Amino acid sequence: MSTPALPTVRFTVLGPVTAVADGVDLDVGSPQQRAVLAMLLLADGHPVDVDTVVDRIWGDTPPRSAAGVLRTYVYRLRRVLTPHAGATGLEIGTDGGAYHLRRGSTELDLAVVEAARRRARDRVRAGDVAGGADDLAAAADRWTGTALGGLPGSWAEAERSRLAELRDEVTVERATLEVRRGRHEDVIADLRRVAGERPLDERVAALLLETLLALGLRNEALGVYDGFRHRLADQLGVSPGSALRQVHQRLLQDDGTGPTAGREAHLASATAPPGPADRPPTATAPAQLPPDLPEFVGRADALARVRRVAAQDEAGSVLGITGLGGMGKTALAVHAGHQVRAAFPDGQFFVDLRAAGGHPVTASDALLSLLRSAGVPRSAIPAGLDERSAAWRSVVADKRVLLVLDDAASSAQVRPLIPSGAGSLTLVTAVRRFVDLAGARWTTLLPLAPEESVDLMGRLVGHERLAAEPGPTARLAAACSHQPLAVRVAAARLADRPSWTVAEIEQQLYDDLDQPVVMHADCRIVDAPFRRASAGLREDQRDAFHRLAHLPEGPFTAEAAARALCRDPASARAVLEDLLDAHLLVAEPGGRYAFFALVRAFARRQPVRERVA
Repeated sequence: MSTPALPTVRFTVLGPVTAVADGVDLDVGSPQQRAVLAMLLLADGHPVDVDTVVDRIWGDTPPRSAAGVLRTYVYRLRRVLTPHAGATGLEIGTDGGAYHLRRGSTELDLAVVEAARRRARDRVRAGDVAGGADDLAAAADRWTGTALGGLPGSWAEAERSRLAELRDEVTVERATLEVRRGRHEDVIADLRRVAGERPLDERVAALLLETLLALGLRNEALGVYDGFRHRLADQLGVSPGSALRQVHQRLLQDDGTGPTAGREAHLASATAPPGPADRPPTATAPAQLPPDLPEFVGRADALARVRRVAAQDEAGSVLGITGLGGMGKTALAVHAGHQVRAAFPDGQFFVDLRAAGGHPVTASDALLSLLRSAGVPRSAIPAGLDERSAAWRSVVADKRVLLVLDDAASSAQVRPLIPSGAGSLTLVTAVRRFVDLAGARWTTLLPLAPEESVDLMGRLVGHERLAAEPGPTARLAAACSHQPLAVRVAAARLADRPSWTVAEIEQQLYDDLDQPVVMHADCRIVDAPFRRASAGLREDQRDAFHRLAHLPEGPFTAEAAARALCRDPASARAVLEDLLDAHLLVAEPGGRYAFFALVRAFARRQPVRERVA
């Protein structure tokens, strides 16, 4: 007796947004409703909050009851998808004030493409170039038209652009492998198309020239080179790089009779990222990382992750670092950058995006700075955001660069800055993770381990002084919640009072936290990140934050929070999740929540707004 086939559900975003169950198209509704489905699919299981969805669908002109319309869309999607959920694990869930979609065993065409690219890289590393090319050919076939076809709004347009770039990357990766196999005719049409869409991409131009030369199309190749050279000079004020110049020299030496021996060896040098020896003698790679902190401690897992990614050749890898202010996000990004800088010989760029100050740098201004740092004359830098982004990607297309984007405000600010070339790495620090920054892998920084915070304090004031008072030292570090900024402030106070004991500094800290009227300036420094995080809350969230701080110390449940806030459990859990996303609470085992000691002390010092009857 045969076993019945399990039901299958397939989603597509690399064309019109569709859902198919057992070969039958499901009705996923209007363009706006399909946009909601696309957002949840592209978020890859992460929650997308209601305000974000509303903004992406309607922009500045949402309907009067936008949240209610959104709930209707989600209800209809659930009604269509729920009959297929049992066997696949498919679920649209609510997470506080946000929605998420867990795909379970269902298929998403974009996920299939990403898996095929990883598999292709593994095959090539193992010497199976043909297998890698076949994987990439299958990935390219997943596009059935314009990605997110028919969806409205600027968010959909931005995602279409990103997915179109992904399609071009898959095409170029496949073409590189097919050319290595000598199958030039199979890729010439695709390379012509991509070269037309990316007229300043030197990597694509070099590969197209190599292919034209191999097919004996010498005159066309010479025309392509001349056109590319003039575009670089006119638009960026730079000359072709060494890889493209090498192919051009072979064009000039070629007798026009077609392919010659040794083409593949030349191709390897033409398409490999240029190393230090390829640069003109006068060129200096940017090295913009701020000085490393000699007393940096901890974060071993996060540092290991950066080293692993830096050792791989994944195009446009993005690692995000998030957490409450004062946890050391910038320090970790800079320290990690110094550890891996040797892997990025073509430059290490650093941009402070200044979200914390309330006036973040625009993506266009950041690109201006990056292009100037890369050696592009100011007069050659275009004015538009899209044009600057294209110019930046072209300048670093064949280079291994490290880009640190510190204190980012949004994915829209970050996305145009990310290099797409193979082997580049972008580190992003932000107070909140950006669920719509596709492909980014995020690390949330929590406090240091107790022994690490004591070690940090000892490096700043001397281990001998602390060793004489181990008990007060441990309590002082705990009073700082093991937060790096607070530990540094406590160490600075110790250093400024060499005749005081650690116990006396500990008691003074307790007094400062309990009596804001006489709070010292350095404690206000510690408070600043909490104040910024609190200012970003809605009024009801801020009110809950202050009231929950008066619960008994220790972890608490959503039910206890509901009683304290006079809310129903579902509403209380929603606001708890909001505070968790803002890093003002931490998640504890068993579905409970807790405050850092410093955050609780800050919240208790704030006035609680009286409820209006």
